[in-house]
Amino acid sequence: MATSAQPATPPLSFHVGVRLSGQNPFAPRTGTLSLPRQDSSAIEISTPDFLTLTSRGDVPHLSRDHVKKTDAIGWVHVPFESFLERTPPVPTLYPSERPLHGFLGFDPSRHIVSVSLRNWNDSRDITPNGKDTVSALCVRGVRAVTPSAYNSYITSIRPDIVVALSDIPFRSTPPSEKRLVKSLERSLLWLGQILRINHANVFVPMAGLIDDVSRDDFATGLLETLEGSEARELQPLGFHTLNDGVAGYTVDLAPLKRLQQTSSPESDPTSQLIDLAQTSLRPLPEGKPRLVTGCESPHDILQFIQSGLDLFDSHFAQQAADWGVALDFRFRAPSSQPDAAAVDIGVNLYDTEHEMAFNRLATSLRGGAEQDDASLPICPCIACTPKFSSTPILHSSLDEAPAGEEGPEPPFTRGYIHHLLHTHEMTAHVLLAAHNLSVLSRFFADIRAFLAEVSSAPDAEERFNAEVRKFGEQYKRPDELMRKAKVNWEEVNLARGKGRLAREKAAKATENPIEITQHPERVLPDVVP
Repeated sequence: MATSAQPATPPLSFHVGVRLSGQNPFAPRTGTLSLPRQDSSAIEISTPDFLTLTSRGDVPHLSRDHVKKTDAIGWVHVPFESFLERTPPVPTLYPSERPLHGFLGFDPSRHIVSVSLRNWNDSRDITPNGKDTVSALCVRGVRAVTPSAYNSYITSIRPDIVVALSDIPFRSTPPSEKRLVKSLERSLLWLGQILRINHANVFVPMAGLIDDVSRDDFATGLLETLEGSEARELQPLGFHTLNDGVAGYTVDLAPLKRLQQTSSPESDPTSQLIDLAQTSLRPLPEGKPRLVTGCESPHDILQFIQSGLDLFDSHFAQQAADWGVALDFRFRAPSSQPDAAAVDIGVNLYDTEHEMAFNRLATSLRGGAEQDDASLPICPCIACTPKFSSTPILHSSLDEAPAGEEGPEPPFTRGYIHHLLHTHEMTAHVLLAAHNLSVLSRFFADIRAFLAEVSSAPDAEERFNAEVRKFGEQYKRPDELMRKAKVNWEEVNLARGKGRLAREKAAKATENPIEITQHPERVLPDVVP
């Protein structure tokens, strides 16, 4: 049965602002996503922009205080599968007007919280979905979640935005035509079921994998007039098609990349993904936000923005922080000499070349206390612009202390964070996570500013495309940077982990086997330092 016509969550609105080509539905564009609150206020997010990913509801490496103090985090996304180890899931038991915000400690006046069942960047093989179940992965293994159970969780936790269930197979071989048809039918059926609970803000994943016909069929299915029992239950809510109840569209790249086959070395995999996204979005209204998940570089993000996409996740930036990489890039890319080599988009701080480096993390941004290059914008993160309060911590309401002034201090250096990484100090990843999210936030802000700046020019789209090409010429794609950083991260992780002494002994034997063979009595027993 459908619920009342008044949704429990206020509906979001999306307004397309600047579009660089009036005739092209996939031209670069800006927009404003607005989510009203019950106190007549509203949270506004200007697009293009990004949402921040969480693990069990926490932004990795950052405390709630860190999240509250940064302006880089406005929309956070929660994969609900991480709470399924208990029945019922713990967040559903939290007594609050906004249970998920309260349980996770996010401020309803500042943060939009969205929920999906799966982590859309996790493409590991798990148990296939069933006829009436979706497989989800939690710390205690795979859980089969029914649409009715998922809908009940959503009703209990009341997120701002919910991503509908979708039967998208995660596999490395293309599914059969019969399996694809089932995938489309189940995805449309489950979307209709979540619309019955009358949540105002439902985003739908675009199904069809890498088959153009299937992707077009799914989009067309969203626009078909409802019939039968589905019509009887959804029409009282004002829905005459499934698309009437949809607030936005998501394009998940992880399952597509597993199936993607490059026809020739010269072809661009990102262009192929963009073609698939446009196939899904072409039949649908242009006035709803378009979210892309799983971009692996700012280069990919720029290509999708060129093609009219609005929102992205922060996966690559947060993963870089995990592996000890401090991002260092800007849009527009700074001018360089014609024969200058492209530079990396970040710095691998595990590398020993930074052992004695006393400069800041980014050369394209400066710290708040630095005046050496006033032409550079300030990075407001806690690594580049640290602030320390002079007010003592009060432990009682009876205590009094004068308010202290906070002023920016010199930035933390690359050498300092290199030391923290090699000694397994958590502070290193805290500083890197905050920095990378701030760099990403600045990146999107600069893109929006440039789109607004050139919007009235007759060659606006060409000028933006030229800046995207320039960015690609100035900055390398991060594949090699991330690969090396991950290798260094694994080396340091093993260097002080379980079994370290045995590994060191084996390594020494490999390096100098003659000495150990000739003088076995000189091999000292392992001593724990």
